[in-house]
Amino acid sequence: MAERRTLSATPRTVLGKKVRRLRREGLLPANVYGRGLDSTAIQLDGRAFRRVIRQAGVRSMFELAIEGEGEPRHVLVRGLDREGGTGDPIHVDFYQVDLGRPIQTTVAIHLTGVAPAVDDLGGTLLQNLETVAIRCLPLDIPDAIELDVSALTDFETSLTVGDLRVPERVEVLSAPDIGIATVDAPRLQIEGAPGADEEGAGEAFEADAAGGAAEEAAAEG
Repeated sequence: MAERRTLSATPRTVLGKKVRRLRREGLLPANVYGRGLDSTAIQLDGRAFRRVIRQAGVRSMFELAIEGEGEPRHVLVRGLDREGGTGDPIHVDFYQVDLGRPIQTTVAIHLTGVAPAVDDLGGTLLQNLETVAIRCLPLDIPDAIELDVSALTDFETSLTVGDLRVPERVEVLSAPDIGIATVDAPRLQIEGAPGADEEGAGEAFEADAAGGAAEEAAAEG
């Protein structure tokens, strides 16, 4: 079971365009909703939220402790608005999950081990798929799924979703033939191919041509 990080929040009474004032105070406006639940307006410390997201990743499940409530809520981030599209978060939507109902989500794929085609043959390890879709109970969501790349012994071998070893009670929804990792062969410069030697060859040709012209002029004289 993955470790759950806690986010602390307080009920929010400032709504609409007035939330700009909250952001100036370092607070992050948010809403939490769920199946059969009314949406609740809350606010969080913006810096603390950014720190937790950097540590756990935006796809993780969190325990959301709202001031005045006895038990934390288990939530997923379902909407995250950022300043300018890529800047600091300016609003977040949390989805409160039902711990007894399976959900669909995505988790990161982490490559582990050493690929012989990299160490022995000088290739470059390529990861073509960063996340995989899964289905499981909320408390069974792993932080990540690991894939050992030690089977990549040459440039023709590839690892796919079907090679993932997932925890019990976790169902992978992505197609098993989707590629995850390969090793790209090193690019070798072929001797005599167009490139750095062309400039030297051109200079030699010009020198030969100049020498030939001088010899012709001497013969005519």
